[in-house]
Order: sequence, then C-alpha cells, then structure tokens
Amino acid sequence: MADLLDSLDKLPKIRQFDAFPKTQSIYTQRSSKGGLLTIISAVTLLALLWTELSSYLYGERRYSFAVDNQLQSSMQINMDMTVAMKCHYLTVDVRDAVGDRLHVSDLEFTKDGTTFEIGHADRLDAMPREELSVQKTINQARKKPLYRKKPKNKKFSRQVAFQKTAHVVPDGPACRIYGSMEVKRVTGNLHITTLGHGYLSMEHTDHKLMNLSHVIHEFSFGPYFPEISQPLDSSVETTDKHFTVFQYFVSAVPTLFVDARGRKLHTHQYSVTDYTRQIEHGKGVPGIFIKYDIEPLQMTIHERSTTLIQFLVRLAGVLGGVWVCVGYAFRITNRLTTFAGSVATDGDSPESYAASYGYSRPNLEKSNSWIKPNDAVDKLKDKWAGFGGGMGRSGHRKIDSVQQRILSEEGRAY
Repeated sequence: MADLLDSLDKLPKIRQFDAFPKTQSIYTQRSSKGGLLTIISAVTLLALLWTELSSYLYGERRYSFAVDNQLQSSMQINMDMTVAMKCHYLTVDVRDAVGDRLHVSDLEFTKDGTTFEIGHADRLDAMPREELSVQKTINQARKKPLYRKKPKNKKFSRQVAFQKTAHVVPDGPACRIYGSMEVKRVTGNLHITTLGHGYLSMEHTDHKLMNLSHVIHEFSFGPYFPEISQPLDSSVETTDKHFTVFQYFVSAVPTLFVDARGRKLHTHQYSVTDYTRQIEHGKGVPGIFIKYDIEPLQMTIHERSTTLIQFLVRLAGVLGGVWVCVGYAFRITNRLTTFAGSVATDGDSPESYAASYGYSRPNLEKSNSWIKPNDAVDKLKDKWAGFGGGMGRSGHRKIDSVQQRILSEEGRAY
C-alpha cells in the first residue's frame, strides 16, 4: 500500500488534485499559545465525543404533555408490602368512586407469613425531595433485587412478577402481601385493615395485637416499566400505638412510552403525600389507606436512537467542525495581535518605536541595515571595505553579509 502511494505521489498530474497540501517543517512555528489552545481543544473534543457516544448507546428521550384521551375502563395496581401483623388478622379491600367495594382475595394478592424487617427501606418524609421529582421519577430505574424480578418478556409485559418471600415463616409475626389486580380507572381507595375494624366480621382482632407498621417494597400502576421509579417504593412507616391511621394520597399520571421501534406502552407514574395520625377507640378505623386519583394530563415519553452510520456522520461533523473553527479562530487572533503590534510601533519604524517609549539619540540616521552613527561607523566601514575587498578577490563571497551583520551589531551597541 505504501509503495502504491509513493508511486502515485510521483505523478505530477495527480499531485495537482491534492486537497491536503503539506507545509514544510521549516515554515512552521510552535508557540505556547498554540499549545494551550490545542489542550483546550482536545478536552472539548473529548467531552463532545462522550456526549455523542452516550447519545448513541443510551438514546435520547423527549417529553411532552397533552390531555389524556384514553378510553380505558380499568387499570392495574401492583403492590408488595410487609405489615407487622399476622396474615390471619389482615384484610385488603378496594372502594372506588362508582360505589363498588371489592374484597381482594388470595387469587389477586398472596399472603406469606414472615418476619418484619426494614432492610434498606426509608421513611417517606426522610427521603430527599429530589427523589420525588418528575426528573428522578423518569430517569431512575428500580433496584429491588430482593423483592422483584423482571417478567420473561421484559418491559412490554402486562404481568408483574415478584420474587418469592425470602424468609417464609408459617403463621409468622409479620405478613407479606403482594400481587396485581385490575380496578376501575376512577378515583378509589385501597386499604388494609384488621378483622372487626372497619367492616363487619365474625372475628374481632385483639387491640393488643394491632400494629400496622409496614414496609412498602413496591407500589405501582400499570405494566412493568423499569425506567420509572415510584415514590412509595422502599418506604417504611413504624408506630408503637395500636390505633394508628396511615394515609397516602396518590395522584397517578397516565404515561405513554414510545420506544425507538415505535412500540407503545401505557402505564402510570404518580406523586404521593402521606399523613399519619393517632385515633381513639371508637372514633375512627385504624388501617393503611391508599387513596388514588387519576390526573387528566398524559405524559408522553419518546425514545430516540441513532444508527451507526448516523452516529459516525454526526461525530465527524461535530469533531471536524470544532477543530476547523478553533484553527480559524487561532489564525484570526494571531493576525489581529500582529496587526495591533504593527500599529503600536508605527510600521516598525525604529525612530517612532523609540520615541513612543521616550527614548531618542541625536546624530542617528537610518541605513539599509539598521541605525548607525555618522563618524564612527563610517571609519569602521572603510576599514572593513579594504579588508573585504582583498577577501573578496580570494573567493570569500560572504564577507559582505558578515560585514553588514557586524556593522548592524556595532550600530545597535552604539
């Protein structure tokens, strides 16, 4: 390959079409300004390269809002919670704005006896507010390997799979309630209460056994979507009172996710406000109440990705454009600096340059080489002329240039 290029380089006609002319090294000049600008340019190019590479690997997302025009009649609720009471005394019910009451059976939600462990959960009011923002809700993924696993058909599944209970204790002191169910897509209230408190029951729970401290491992609406982090996930509420009411006011936002292939997924994200209060016996119903409402606005998330060819074209355009622009900027700045210096010295005139700085010498006149004194340099010139003539006849042709250099240095020293 190198031999072929060398042979082509010898052809004069092909050489005329060279769009990349080379400059000999003797005509190039390096400077500290150029080195500093090169370092800055390299750092900028690396930052742009990382940005383009991240966009190619992870894609870009655009968000938009519009009025929700879905005509769905139902939606899916997913819950995974551990309550510090035995499963026998707990009941799960749902009431909606239509007036229907649904008792959640073991077919929708599974109850496993276990021990009450807080683990990595935090109180909802102790979480930083940034984690509850829309940006965090969108960008953070769920990280619950102990309680949740992905379904086989990945994120575009309407099934939510849950991990098996880590420590199953039959008739244990705590109860893990988990599962998914379909409810009407209207305002509703999902609540967990004890037998004999809130609804008519043949059994009444002993007040000394009532402790509704709980850990919410998972609470979400709609199918599995790993890129949405729900605020109630990994939250905990504890109490040492028997009659405690835990209330969560949830505002669900319909969300449409469209991936790079055009596939659509309808799900929900939400914001939440919690409230805890103590009540007296006979003046309220102790329990865990999750009141949810559907917002009329829909968020649409469009995922965009680029192909390898598009990535290479964009990368070449961005990096090449920055490099060329920096080169032109350096040349323009360098020429402006040179022009400003030339104006300051009045066209490189020695007399004007010296006068501008307050220096002047009498009896100085300009010669072809530099500034020389009238008498002393004339004598020195005659002396070197006689010497130079003899040397010139001997074949030393560079005496004149050496003489001029010495005269220049003598005049400058004078």
